[in-house]
Amino acid sequence: MASTPLARVPASGRRVARAAAWLSLLALVGAPELALAAPPGPGAWPDDEEEAVFDVPAPPTLPGLTRRDPTFTFEYTAAVLETDATSPAGGGSAFAWYSHGEMEMPLVPRKWFVGAVHDSAAASVPGVARSILLGSPELYGRGVWSSVRGLSSGGGFGVVMPVPRDVSPDEAEVLRTARVVRPWDETRFRDLTLTFRPWFDMRHITGPFIFQLRQGLDWSLVVRGLRSGERRTDIRAHTAFYFGYRIARPVGVGLELWEVYQLTEGLPDDKRATFAISPSVRFILANVQPALSVLLPITTPLRGDVASYYAARLSVGFSFPTDAPLPRP
Repeated sequence: MASTPLARVPASGRRVARAAAWLSLLALVGAPELALAAPPGPGAWPDDEEEAVFDVPAPPTLPGLTRRDPTFTFEYTAAVLETDATSPAGGGSAFAWYSHGEMEMPLVPRKWFVGAVHDSAAASVPGVARSILLGSPELYGRGVWSSVRGLSSGGGFGVVMPVPRDVSPDEAEVLRTARVVRPWDETRFRDLTLTFRPWFDMRHITGPFIFQLRQGLDWSLVVRGLRSGERRTDIRAHTAFYFGYRIARPVGVGLELWEVYQLTEGLPDDKRATFAISPSVRFILANVQPALSVLLPITTPLRGDVASYYAARLSVGFSFPTDAPLPRP
């Protein structure tokens, strides 16, 4: 049957057609979650549908929530920092290095995990000193629920073990400078401080797109005698959001956004919140996933300890395949 030109359609029919088109547009704009509810599908690249849902590349900083195998992640960060004019460095440029190692073991593949973290930091501050400092170890456990529709959610609980430190005033200034480049984990460098770290995770996968969120609190307790002006307890919040896109089977790009907010420390309001942004590119190989990224502050760095900084990061994730049977989600 021949199509009818729009001009010959009665005015009432044209109005109905226009109304239907507008309603469809409003449905897409006002309810994007309907589009996000689609399963990953072939655009997620792996041939196996379960692999496309669960075994997706991890962000550079956040974990791969539903990995089935033991993993080890190593991250190395190098930064250039502009010190504050009131600091002992007198506003000169400092250099910092930060290494991060994390081992995670699945108790139940893709569901329950335990892990351990250890950091070290170093800096060279002009007019002060250069030194290497070891962080306190952190142990954690986490669990995650997942759907074949691409949605995962869960949470975890970590404990930073209190380790005594005997640092000189110069080493304290080096530490104050170095911890700026990874502000969400600064608590691992506190002296004899026990820190509890609860958090929750969410992730959604649709086609080649990955959205992941982690939000948590650090509650720190000093387990030694207090120094002048020091608090017994401290609470701070941290949030990380990751948006990733897999542009090809072996390559993915992404963007991380971080916020750290000091809830209890006696700081001016303009120094309580720290925001950082980190674009990245990741290469997805069989059992190795190297990533390159840069880290840039978009507001005041941690507590205003430095005036500004920029950093480059190399992150490498290793997986160790096992033949353990996988539970059905």
